[in-house]
Amino acid sequence: MSTDPRIHFRAVDVARRYIDRAMDLPDGYVERIFLEFDAERIMRSAEAADQRQKDAYGTLPLHGVAVSLKDLFDEFGIVTSAGSSFLRNRAPACEDAKVVSALKAAGAFTCGRTNMSELAFTGLGLNPHFGSPENILDALRIPGGSSSGAMASVGLGLCDAALATDTGGSVRIPAALNSLYGFKPTRAAISTKGVFSICPSFDTVGFIARTLHMCTRLHAVLSGQCLVPRKISSLDGLHVGLVASPLAEGLDTQVSADFDRAMLAIRDAGAIIAPVSEPALCHSTTCLGTICSYEATALVSGYLEGLKQTADPYVLERILQSAEVTSKEMEEARSKRVEAIRAFKEMAGKFDILIAPTVPIIAPMLSDIDSNLEKIGSQLSQNTRAVNWVDGCAATIPMNTYDTPGTGLMLFGRAGSDWHVLEMASLIDKVIAPARVKA
Repeated sequence: MSTDPRIHFRAVDVARRYIDRAMDLPDGYVERIFLEFDAERIMRSAEAADQRQKDAYGTLPLHGVAVSLKDLFDEFGIVTSAGSSFLRNRAPACEDAKVVSALKAAGAFTCGRTNMSELAFTGLGLNPHFGSPENILDALRIPGGSSSGAMASVGLGLCDAALATDTGGSVRIPAALNSLYGFKPTRAAISTKGVFSICPSFDTVGFIARTLHMCTRLHAVLSGQCLVPRKISSLDGLHVGLVASPLAEGLDTQVSADFDRAMLAIRDAGAIIAPVSEPALCHSTTCLGTICSYEATALVSGYLEGLKQTADPYVLERILQSAEVTSKEMEEARSKRVEAIRAFKEMAGKFDILIAPTVPIIAPMLSDIDSNLEKIGSQLSQNTRAVNWVDGCAATIPMNTYDTPGTGLMLFGRAGSDWHVLEMASLIDKVIAPARVKA
C-alpha cells in the first residue's frame, strides 16, 4: 500500500468537514460570521487546491489548509465591501489580491469571507449592518475587532486559519480576547496589493489561528521567506524586556493576574526579566490616530456621501472627525514616528524579546459599550497600536486559564525580527502553557 500522503489527504475532504460544521451551527450564526459563505465555491476552491497538489513536483506547503478571508481582500469576481452595506454596490474585483494568489499557489483554499467592523475602523468587532459575531468564550462580551468574523471562523473551528489585517491591533485584539493565536508581521513583509486600504502607513496583513505553528506556516508562504531553523532551545539566560511603561499600566484584575502568572513561569524557566520604559511609545495613541485619520479621509472621500446615509453612526462620526486633521498635523506626527522607530530599535536591541499584555482589559460586556465607546476603544488598542507605531512585529498567545475570559501575552520586536519573534513566542508559549491550565 502506498504511503504517499497525497493519496490519503484531500482538500475536498477538509472542505466538506468545515462546511458541515458551519451548517450545524444555530440559525443566524453563519450569517454573522461570514458575509459570504458559498459551499459550492468553497468546494471548487478545494478541488483546485487538490489539482495543484497533483500537478506539483513535491508537496505544496499549505495543501489542504482552509483559510477564511476578511472582507478586505480582493477575490476575482467578488465584491470587496469592507463590512459596509454601501460598498456592497462596488464592482467585483478583477483579480485576486496578491496574498490570496500566493495562498492558492501554495495549496491552500479559501473558506468564506468574514464579517468585520465597518471599514476596519474600530477594535470592537461589531457590525450593525450584518450582525456581529459572538465572543466565542462569552456571548455577552464583545468579540473584538476589527477582524471579529476572522476570529470567530477560527475559534468555532470553521477553518484552519484566517487571513486578516492589523492597522492598530485588528488581528491581535480579537485573538487575545478569545484565547487564540495571532501574528502581525513587519508591515513591509507581506504585500498589501489588492487589499482594501484604510491607512497605508500602518495596514498590515496578519493571521489568526488555533496554533502559533499555523501562523508560522502562513508567514513563510506569504512573506516569500524560508522557514528559519530554530536557534534557541530554552529561555535560560535570555533577556526579556517587560515594557512596563506604558504597556503594563491600567491592567484590569484578570489581565494583571494572568500576566503575573505568565511572568512567573517565564522567570522560572531561567529568563532574566527587566522592566523597561520607552517614552516613544507614549505618542502612539495620538500620533498614529492623526496619520490614520489623514490617510483614511483621502481613501474614503469618494464614498463619503453614501456613507453619510448608511454607515455605522460611530464609524461615520470618526470619519467626519478625521477630516479635521490638517496636513501640518500629519507631517508633525510622521516626524515623531521616525524618531520613535529609531528609539524603539535601539531599546529593543538590548533584549532577546519584549513582552506586555496584548490588551490591558478583558472583553467588555456588550451592555457597557454604548456608554463607554471612546474609552473602551482606546483601552482595547492601547498596547497593540504602540507596536504598529514603531513599525514592530508582534505575536499574541493565550495566557488565561480555562473557563475565564480570554487574555493574551504579546511578544514583540523591531521591524524585520519576525522569525525571531515567532521563535521566542513558541518557546514562551510552551513555558506558560502549564500555567494556563491551572485553576
